[in-house]
Amino acid sequence: MATFTGEKGAIKTGENQITKMENWKLNIKANEVETTSFDDDGWESYEISTKGYEVSMQGIYNKSDKTGQQAIMTAIASGASLPISLYIDKSAENADFSGNIKITGMDVEAAPKDKIKLSIKGKGTGKLTGLEEAFPS
Repeated sequence: MATFTGEKGAIKTGENQITKMENWKLNIKANEVETTSFDDDGWESYEISTKGYEVSMQGIYNKSDKTGQQAIMTAIASGASLPISLYIDKSAENADFSGNIKITGMDVEAAPKDKIKLSIKGKGTGKLTGLEEAFPS
C-alpha cells in the first residue's frame, strides 16, 4: 500500500490556486437517524440521512493573491458560495475532492517575529465530489 505525503497538495477556487496555503483539512459527516423498534430484539438500529462537509485551510497571508485569497475575502463579505477543489497532488488533472462552500470564518494573525498567518473555515453546500472514486494509487 502506498503512503502519501502532503508536500504536493493544493487548493483551488475555480481554476485559480489559492497561494501560500500550507495545509487543508476536509471533515465529512453523515447524520444518523435512530430507527430502533421492538423488532430489533433489544439492539439499536440506525439509518444515515443527510451528509455534510467542512473545509479548513491555513497558510501565509498573501495580499497579492487577487484570484485566490481575494476570492475568499469577497465570498465571506458577500455570503456567496465559493467553488473549492482540494488536491493531494497538484499535478493531477482532477481534484481529489471538490464542491461549493460558504466561508464561515477567517482569521488573520500577525506577530512581530512570525509570518502573517491566515486561517479559513468553510461549510459545504451541496454535493461533495470525490467520494465515489478510489483514493489515488
